Amino acid sequence: MTKPKFRTLLEVLAFRASDSPRKPAFFFEGKSVTYSELWREIDRFARFISPKIAEPGERVVLVLPNGRDFFVAFYGVQLAGGIPVPMYHTSGPERIFSISALCGAGAVVIPASRLPLPRMSNKREPGISIVEMELYRSSTRKVDFPGIGPENIAFIQYTSGSTGNPKGVQLKHVDLITNMKQMIAGMEISNRDIFVSWLPASHDMGLILMTMVPFYLGVKLFLLSPNLVNIRKWIETIHRNRATFTAAPDFGYRMALLYTRNPEKFDLSSLRVALNAAEPVRERTIRAFEKTFRIENRMMPAYGLAEATVGVSSWPPRAPVKVDRRGFVSVGRGFPDVQIEILQKRQFAGPGITGEILVKSPANTCGYWNNEKENTRLFWKKEYIRTGDMGYYDDDGDLYIVGRKKNIIIQGGQNISPQEVEESIDALPFVRFSAAVGIDRNHWEGEQVYVFTEVRANESTTKTELITMSIAIVKKFESRLGFRPGRVYLLKPRSIPRTPNGKIMHSRLKMQYMDGSLRRANLILFPSY
Repeated sequence: MTKPKFRTLLEVLAFRASDSPRKPAFFFEGKSVTYSELWREIDRFARFISPKIAEPGERVVLVLPNGRDFFVAFYGVQLAGGIPVPMYHTSGPERIFSISALCGAGAVVIPASRLPLPRMSNKREPGISIVEMELYRSSTRKVDFPGIGPENIAFIQYTSGSTGNPKGVQLKHVDLITNMKQMIAGMEISNRDIFVSWLPASHDMGLILMTMVPFYLGVKLFLLSPNLVNIRKWIETIHRNRATFTAAPDFGYRMALLYTRNPEKFDLSSLRVALNAAEPVRERTIRAFEKTFRIENRMMPAYGLAEATVGVSSWPPRAPVKVDRRGFVSVGRGFPDVQIEILQKRQFAGPGITGEILVKSPANTCGYWNNEKENTRLFWKKEYIRTGDMGYYDDDGDLYIVGRKKNIIIQGGQNISPQEVEESIDALPFVRFSAAVGIDRNHWEGEQVYVFTEVRANESTTKTELITMSIAIVKKFESRLGFRPGRVYLLKPRSIPRTPNGKIMHSRLKMQYMDGSLRRANLILFPSY
């Protein structure tokens, strides 16, 4: 049988509904949704939403959790000629209407449980309709849908906006098909794989790698709610279904180690790949996860970003990872047709030289939605995108990520990566999570490393114990870096801001400290000044 050549995401699902209608597209909360059921509901939603799409390319914001409704709305908007703009399902009204205004959306689709959605200001939200997702099921409207081709924008992915400047990455159908092929080849994904994902389908890694790729190949997908409180369910689902492929940021694997009781009860030997990406990969996490769950060479460090669709590089499957002398883990080499360069002083650098990572790929975005200023900054010599990440490649051509360009801390002329600080501090037994940011208080010493640490403390924890914790953090920092941090703050649990994927929002944490909101929210345990 000749393998079909898909040009769009809609062609993938239409083919699956025709070729294998009774086959489950995915399993969610113990129930399966077949391809025929999914395609029928996509068609119905497209007819329902079409009056809100005044012209081809109209943006429709989706604020929906993982599950059937998300996919029905996401692909239904495409079928009706619109452009879906997915957002994390717990986003607040201010962010929802802010993103809607940025992309000029005509409608916002939300579940009935979110109604009524408070308006922020009628002046800021002209012409935005609030659409209740559940109403589509009664639609019988007859509509002639516009044709969708590979050059059409499939969806717009907004960045986390941690700097107060969210940017809408435009991704075409051809970009997504191309990047899926790149990742399938680079990670040796086959139609024998079984996927398990708790990542939000509203965000790139959870959407593209963990749902679009399974749809593209027609393989089993077990989808969970993106709730880290139930992280044990992720491990249980891998064990119960003999899953071969899963993915999470490093933070997710650390959470699994923290909250999975009796790990010896779970057999994860079926895993071929446990992808670790979306935030800095830690050697300690890899070693601890593989040792705890009795597996070897299954965790695959990888690198990607929305501007390159999602996937850029990964370590080879089932190969021992490589770690440099500073503890940075290699994320391997570029996927097929992906060219990675290091920019240093406006020139390509050779092995061992740290600089900004540039990516050239046929899956690169055409630019940000309606944001020429940021587009000018994004592209370098038209062919490459500037990632904003700092890294280098070794003599073998393997890539290492050392930090974000905007997050690199310069203290006393020395470049310090938050990742290096955080990995060291997180090893202390009383530490839940830590974050390092650079703070310049306009004093003679200039920028200093401030360490914010969520600690295991309760109402009975004494001031003396908190002081002892602070001293231990300072000693750990000094033993690693050779000097002391500018300040150490002990925080209550869940005080460090994160994206839905668990990535630390360093810029937002810095802003919360500088404007005093961290203290006003009573999140600082020690010191009181």
